[in-house]
Amino acid sequence: MLYIVIGIALFCLTLKGYCGKRLSCFVDDAGDTYLFNFLRMVFCSLIGAALVFFEVGAGFIVADIGMLLICALSGFSNAAFLVGWMLAIQRNSMVSVDVALTLGSLIPSLLCMLLFSEPISLLKMIGFALILLSTFTLAGHNKKTKGGGLIGTLLLVFAAVGDGISGFAQQLYKQYYTDAGGRSQGIFYPKTVYHFYTYVFAALILLIVLVFYRMRHAKSNPEKKGVFSTSPRALLHILIMAICLFAANYFQTVATNDYGMSSQMLYPIIKGGCLITVNFTAALCFGEKLTLRCVLGSLIALVGIISMSIL
Repeated sequence: MLYIVIGIALFCLTLKGYCGKRLSCFVDDAGDTYLFNFLRMVFCSLIGAALVFFEVGAGFIVADIGMLLICALSGFSNAAFLVGWMLAIQRNSMVSVDVALTLGSLIPSLLCMLLFSEPISLLKMIGFALILLSTFTLAGHNKKTKGGGLIGTLLLVFAAVGDGISGFAQQLYKQYYTDAGGRSQGIFYPKTVYHFYTYVFAALILLIVLVFYRMRHAKSNPEKKGVFSTSPRALLHILIMAICLFAANYFQTVATNDYGMSSQMLYPIIKGGCLITVNFTAALCFGEKLTLRCVLGSLIALVGIISMSIL
């Protein structure tokens, strides 16, 4: 059942990546990036509110300061990741973006090992090393394809750090506010509550940035009809991405909370799996050449995933 959960998360992330690449064609300036991601966070917040109300009723509004701080960290890092990802995907290939995100999975894994003493076996270390090797193999492949220059590289780093901190915030929630972490002191919050507050904080942050950006550039961009104006086609991609993002994050939380999967296993497996699926999605849908080196990198990632999955 655990691997079905991970498979669903991978499928949602792959579909989200596909729609994100399509959506990037509608981006005319940074303001569009902020707008699209703000709307996505609004959709995610509405989904979260409906699920929370169905699960625990109106009592979800009350949360202690520690929970809110963790959700704020998650919301801020998610906002940074979403903006960084959409800007990075304009300047880099889909595969190179996922290579950077795979490296970003080191952040929650290492922080959880240092702070929460999460054990990692020799096989898992070998698997992690193989997944990292696959990222460098694919990075070499992308030097021959589409490159984003210095700005593209900085955007990749920004997105990867945001994604990594977001994963770490998810682990903080697990450790301090679920019975799976053992540090909750009897205070528990359902997964839906954590994700609802995460998206609310992310939406608020993106709204502030969006309004500030539009006001600052109002004179230089008079063709913009309004702060929230966008096309119906873009809105459809945003809605699909919101559903996929919520589902992917929710099922990753299920994997760690309900099935006890450690961060050292979850994030490298998710990112390594995305490396494989994104390779074929990029080749089939966006014409990015599927070279021998690209296939080899995907196979190395697959072997690494299998190694990390052995208990």
